[in-house]
Amino acid sequence: MAINFEGVVGRQMITSDAYDVGEITDIRYDPFEWNVVGLRFKTKRGKELAAGFGKANLLILPPKFALNDVMIINTPLGSVKEMVIPDNDNISSLSAVIGQKVVTRDNLLVGNVVTVMVDTEAWKVNTFIVRLDKTAIEAMGMKKGLFAKIIVEIRTGLILSSKDMVHLNEPMGGLRDNISVIES
Repeated sequence: MAINFEGVVGRQMITSDAYDVGEITDIRYDPFEWNVVGLRFKTKRGKELAAGFGKANLLILPPKFALNDVMIINTPLGSVKEMVIPDNDNISSLSAVIGQKVVTRDNLLVGNVVTVMVDTEAWKVNTFIVRLDKTAIEAMGMKKGLFAKIIVEIRTGLILSSKDMVHLNEPMGGLRDNISVIES
């Protein structure tokens, strides 16, 4: 099941024995393989999961989670401690990608990232949802209504890097055949 970034962040994390351990604040990922490497979360007061960390930002490693109205961790509270490590800013974060500019291989502006889609069964980042820039719409020969915006999906296979901005490995000329319009 694919869900957007905002559909994961903000959800409470509940253990299989019904303990509320905290709220998901971000998703950490591997920018080369596009795997989710962990969910960043802030613990609830009194739910110390790692010695000395208290109510710190922690990273829970992705085993099997069930995503409903809350994120259910398929293990009891006592075993969750084995799945938690301290979070650090050396791991790429999906929240940093939201709003970034997207450029083609020939350095032409495509637009800005609106959100990112995550497959919550395989825990992989699948697509970036991008609002196209006016010049990109014209360059690709697309038509939009008077007040409409064009939103497209760009598969992670087309992304070369995503540090300060998202760089695609496709030039503007070949991009139209490799994106899916989801709103116009």
